Parts: sequence; C-alpha cells; structure tokens
Amino acid sequence: MKNNIIYNEDCLITLDKLDEKSIDVVLTSPPYNMTKRKGGYADTGRYDVYQDWKTEEEYIDWMVLIFNKIDNVLKDNGVIIFNISYSIENPILPYKVICEIDKQTNFALVDTIIWKKKNGIPFPANKRRLSRLFENIFIFARKSEVNSFNTNRQVKSISEKTGQKYYEIKYNHIEAANNDGKCSLNQATYSSELCRQLLDIYALPNSTVYDPFMGTGTTAVACKQMNLNYIGSEISLKQCEYAKERIEKIQHMKYNSYR
Repeated sequence: MKNNIIYNEDCLITLDKLDEKSIDVVLTSPPYNMTKRKGGYADTGRYDVYQDWKTEEEYIDWMVLIFNKIDNVLKDNGVIIFNISYSIENPILPYKVICEIDKQTNFALVDTIIWKKKNGIPFPANKRRLSRLFENIFIFARKSEVNSFNTNRQVKSISEKTGQKYYEIKYNHIEAANNDGKCSLNQATYSSELCRQLLDIYALPNSTVYDPFMGTGTTAVACKQMNLNYIGSEISLKQCEYAKERIEKIQHMKYNSYR
C-alpha cells in the first residue's frame, strides 16, 4: 500500500490490507468509550459515524482485536504508542484493556510515559473530582522483543573495561500542549507537539507510522514535520477531509527536521 495517505474506512479494514511487516511505529489515541449519549460526545464531532458507547466487554475485545491485527503488519522490533485515558463513568477501563492486551496478544507493556498537559481539564461542578492534568501513554513491544525494540536513544559512552554501552537519558515524562486547537469536528483533538516528542524517541529515520484512529490528522501532521511517512485510517469522512487540508498546509510551510 502507498505511504502518506489516510483511508476513509474502519481501521480493521485497513489493517487487513496493509502489507505484512510494513509499519515501523503505531501511534494512536483511540476513542475512550465515554459512554455519553444524548447531548454528549456521541452527538458531535468524530461520532458522526462512530458511537462511543460500547459495553466494557465489547470495547476490550475491540482493542484486543486491533492489537492482534497490528501484530501482522508491525515490523520486527516495532513499537505501539497507545494513549488511552479514563472516563468518569469507568475510570478503571484503561487498565483492564492493558491487562487483556497482555493476556490475549503477543504484545507486552514495556513502558509508561506521563503526558503532562499545559492546561488541566477542570471539573468545577464536581466537589470530589480533581482537575485532570496528566494522561498515560502506554508503550508496547512484542513479548519476544522486549529487549530489542527500536528507540532513538544515542550511545553517550562505552566502558573501556567492559564494553558496556551507556545511553542518553530520556525520562518517562513529556510536557506538551493539550491539542492543536479547537475543532468543531472533534472535541478531543490530539497534540502534534506530543506526537513529535513521542516519535523522536521511537521512530527511526524514514519510518512509516500508522494511526488507526487518525481523526483530524494530527499524527500525519507530526510525521510531515519530521520527514516521516504516515498511513492513517479514519471512518469519519468529514474528519478525513479536514485532515487532508491540514496536511496540504504543512506541505507549503518550511519545517526543520526534528532529527
């Protein structure tokens, strides 16, 4: 399949069409299963097609299925960068998803990165809810590759006595903007600043990055800024068209590679 394209279709369809071992990095933030209906997320934005109210069992099975299909297309030593947060209705769901991915797929959780947002999400009408300033970014690699998956950490020194390599320090904490600005099509747009920092750790030069939930195109924008290839899936036609407009604007702007 071609690089640098967003397919207006369910990611399960795209994953069945992608060439075997053609993807270096998967970077995505799936719907959080907010279970909101009338007057909530389900009536607007991304949910003009997708309805965000699966049962807990349906949602977990869906995530496991996606990971198993990713296993067919991810290159050796590739990684999955997976941002999933919790809803007030079901705060433990992300951790159940992580546990089932570990049980039912070939992938293991190898790291967790804390994303500190520049602006917290307040809950002023709820006396007992703290304002949310952090989200988790879960990093997965195949269980057979937990000691060999790709990173961009550079060798800083080598012991003359033992030959042991010592690498540059990278902390499991990233501070980045909440998003790239408000968009009427999606109330939960992603942050290209966050994507760039994540890809700077895990995407080798000339990598192809796949986002199964491309939304308004933020992952693709970050890839264009970093001279990386991208492939995306997005079931909403409106968001697909919006994403392509964003990418075309990037093509007419000058960016220095983050490499």
